[in-house]
Amino acid sequence: MLPTLKESDIVFFKKYIKNKSLLKVGQIVIFYHPLKNIKLIKRIGKISKNSIEVFGDNIEYSDDSNKFGSISNEKIIGIVTSSIKKIF
Repeated sequence: MLPTLKESDIVFFKKYIKNKSLLKVGQIVIFYHPLKNIKLIKRIGKISKNSIEVFGDNIEYSDDSNKFGSISNEKIIGIVTSSIKKIF
């Protein structure tokens, strides 16, 4: 998510609850990678009924929907609400 978020930044999020949380294009979400056993943070680019497409801000190096396609809403962990940037 460079340049928006760096590896050392601390993020706060609200838990995603299916059919109750409102997803919007442009929001940053935390989710389980659909193919690997890792969590990612990406920006929502497109929304459909049961899935979203996510994209990193650093398009050239991002592991996002361009590589793995849409992700199911069930893979979403939370919606980022704010972050704290470390300056040292």
